[in-house]
Amino acid sequence: MKSKDNIRSDNTKLITKKITYEVRGEPVEIEETIRINKETGEEIFDEEIENKNLDVLYNKYRSKYSLLLPEEITEIRKMYGLSQRAFSRILGWGEITTHRYETGALQDQSHNDTLVLLKNPENMKILGERNKDKINQRDYKKIMEKLDNILINNIDNALEENIIKKYTNEVLDEYCGYTQFNYEKLVNIVLYFALNIEKLYKTKLMKFLFYSDFVNFKNNTVSITGLKYLKNYYGPTPVRYDLLLGILSDKFITFEVDFIFNSEEFIYIKPIEQPCLSIFSKEELETINYVFNRFKNLSSKEISELSHKEKAWEISKTKELISYELAKDLKCE
Repeated sequence: MKSKDNIRSDNTKLITKKITYEVRGEPVEIEETIRINKETGEEIFDEEIENKNLDVLYNKYRSKYSLLLPEEITEIRKMYGLSQRAFSRILGWGEITTHRYETGALQDQSHNDTLVLLKNPENMKILGERNKDKINQRDYKKIMEKLDNILINNIDNALEENIIKKYTNEVLDEYCGYTQFNYEKLVNIVLYFALNIEKLYKTKLMKFLFYSDFVNFKNNTVSITGLKYLKNYYGPTPVRYDLLLGILSDKFITFEVDFIFNSEEFIYIKPIEQPCLSIFSKEELETINYVFNRFKNLSSKEISELSHKEKAWEISKTKELISYELAKDLKCE
């Protein structure tokens, strides 16, 4: 039996030994830490150590049955910006229950299953709407706004993941500039040009991207973004550039109407965020700055006409990929 005598560090020490406890009718073996008296070998009660041993015991049981850890339960609640009281009411539990689970008490399987389901915000929204009469209107409004933001962000993240997956280059070859597609660099090069060029039209942006990647390939044997380019009527453009701009829209850039002529809207690109240039290498920044200074004063029509004189556009077939190897013949310099 452990003594509750005052603990003095100079005459005690810590040892470990394997011991089996029963948790919910099941034996669980752990390596327990114990404080003992050096002289007598008597076990001495140490509340802090005993609490840690209990955590080890419960966590081993949790691991076996895939139960959430206390910190994971807290994280789920905080993900929705709820107090323990509001969270408990939505769940139909007593507030003390949530508090106990978050501070280390072992949850039962049914409660655990409910909490796991709530990691999905769609399930939390259903439960919140079902139990809205159990919480005050302020908490209800707060959680619904939080859930809407989470769900929107989840959609955006899923779209980004799909874009990255779609544009991932299975083979690093002459058509991607021997570079893996880099979504982050694409975002920030677009932001850079949109920030520094007044009324950046789509056509002009496409040519800025083309020249940035091809000039960098010419000088450094690799592209910047890893994008593949097609020969289109108005010049070289990235594959499915409309899809790329769509995923950037409202998160990084917006589209503004400049004017309308013959029922056609002339739209330019505005940045929402500042570009992060630290992700680019020194050589890449030199290329981007060169392209910006070389073409910033050209209109969309002028830069398109210039791209039509490039061998990369002239000898490629319409709607087919353009080889970066043709960058050696660029005339823009």
